[in-house]
Amino acid sequence: MRLQRPKRRVQNANDAKDLMSLCSNKYQRVFRGKEELKVECLRPDEINETHKLELMDLLESNMKESYDLSPKGWSRSDKEDEMFDPCSRHLILFHNNHVAAFSHFRFDMDYGVDVIYCYEIHIQSNWQRKGLGRFLMEILEQFLCLFSLTKIVLTVFKSNSAAIDFYTKIGFSIDETSPDDTYYLIMSKLNASHQTVS
Repeated sequence: MRLQRPKRRVQNANDAKDLMSLCSNKYQRVFRGKEELKVECLRPDEINETHKLELMDLLESNMKESYDLSPKGWSRSDKEDEMFDPCSRHLILFHNNHVAAFSHFRFDMDYGVDVIYCYEIHIQSNWQRKGLGRFLMEILEQFLCLFSLTKIVLTVFKSNSAAIDFYTKIGFSIDETSPDDTYYLIMSKLNASHQTVS
């Protein structure tokens, strides 16, 4: 059976091996002052156990309290299953071989639309307010354009006003699929080259 165009685009993205090699040179590394951060995009089986632990510890440090206050609650094991599912990708900024920031995302179909679904974006406290969140999102937008996907989608707690403000400033808005009667928002940003969802 022939794949429809959106599904084919997602499949092409998932089949790609070295995503960073497809990006422009400005995204291959990043400097903050005199400090250089290495940029890598890895599948779960390419991440060593030490770095997996750092990713999970950063996620838990940033999000456990919000999850504990939500109806869903916090489960580290459930998050590990989600984070390191074979379909996941991790865009990671390393400083001295330690995780400074990361985004966990997938190329996926969402309500019939080809998307990049950004599950997580987290930054170590000593690296915050240095533009790294915006830098990570710019790389996701590079991937969006490279594979002609329709939009980036993410979920954010309604209680996280700082994150909502950040996403709004970089062009995200509440997605049409976002439910009205729950504790989170679904936000999205269209590929600028897509005039309509195909």
